[in-house]
Amino acid sequence: MTRTDTARASLLSQTQALLHAHGLRPLRRRGQNFLVDPGVRDRIVAAAGLSSESLVVEIGPGTGILTEAMLRTGASVLAVELDRALIRLLSERLAGNPRFTIRSADALEFDFAQALHDDPRRGRALVVANIPYYITTPLILRLVRQRDLFESLFLTVQREVAERLTAAPGRKSYGSLTLACQYRASVRSVVAIPRTAFHPVPEVDSALVRFDLLDAPRVRVAEPARLFAVIRAAFGVRRKTLRNALCRAGWPARDVETALDRVAVAAMRRGETLTLDEFARLSEALPARTSRDRAPGGDSDPGDDEETEPGGFAKRP
Repeated sequence: MTRTDTARASLLSQTQALLHAHGLRPLRRRGQNFLVDPGVRDRIVAAAGLSSESLVVEIGPGTGILTEAMLRTGASVLAVELDRALIRLLSERLAGNPRFTIRSADALEFDFAQALHDDPRRGRALVVANIPYYITTPLILRLVRQRDLFESLFLTVQREVAERLTAAPGRKSYGSLTLACQYRASVRSVVAIPRTAFHPVPEVDSALVRFDLLDAPRVRVAEPARLFAVIRAAFGVRRKTLRNALCRAGWPARDVETALDRVAVAAMRRGETLTLDEFARLSEALPARTSRDRAPGGDSDPGDDEETEPGGFAKRP
C-alpha cells in the first residue's frame, strides 16, 4: 500500500467513525458523498488560494474534512448545511474555532446577502461546494448571478457536468448551461477528482470547476431576456437548423431570415455551433415576440432547456 493509499484509508476510517459515533449514514436522496481523499482535499484548498484574509462560504460541508483544511489556512468559513444531524456533528467537531460559523439552511433559499451584509470582505468572498446532483443547475445559476457577494466559485461537480460547463461551440456537451455561465463568469476545470475520493464511492468521476465572476455580463445586449429566449429556442431541439428552431419558438419566418442575414449567420447552422457573441448579435437583430422578451428583470438564464436532456444530469448515487 502506498503512502497515498494509507492516508486515504485513514481519512476514510475517520469519516466512518464520525458517522457511526453520531448514528449517521450517507443519505442517497441528498446526494451525500463525503470527501475522504487528503490529496484531493489539499488540491482543492490550493486551487482556492486561501489565506488569513479569505472568507469562504462552504455549501454542504459534510463531515468537515475540507472545512478543517480551509480553517488551517487562516481563512474564515461560513458553512451552509441542510442536514441537522451533520450540523450537530460539525458544531461539536469545530466548537471553539472563532473563524467557523454554520447555518442550517437550503442553499437554494439561503439569504447570502443578509449573511454577508456587514462583512468588509463582501464582494471578495469565495464559495467552495461539493454540489449534490439534484441541485446542480439551479445552484450554479443562482451563484453566478451574485458578483456583488462573491469573487470566485470552486464547485465540485460530476465530470460530465464539468465538460458541459467548459465546452466549446460544436461540442456535444455545449449547450444553454454553458452559455448561461459564460455570460456571467470565466469558467475552467482545475482539478480532476476520481470517484474513489468519496465515501460512498459514486458511479462517476468528478471535477473541481472554477468560476471567476465578471463585473459585467460578457456581452452587452439591450434585452437580456430576449438573448436567453433565443438560446433556449436554439437548444430546444438540437436536430433543427437555427432558422427552423427560431420559427418553432414563435418568431415569424421573415423576421428570422432578415435577422440571420443582418448578422451574417447561415440559416442552416445549428444552435450548438454559435458562440455567445453570435447569439447576442442575433438576439439584437430579432424583434421581441412578447412583452416578456423585453420585460425589466426578465433576464432569467436558460439553464438546462435542451430537449435532448429534459431531466438534467444523470443521477449521482
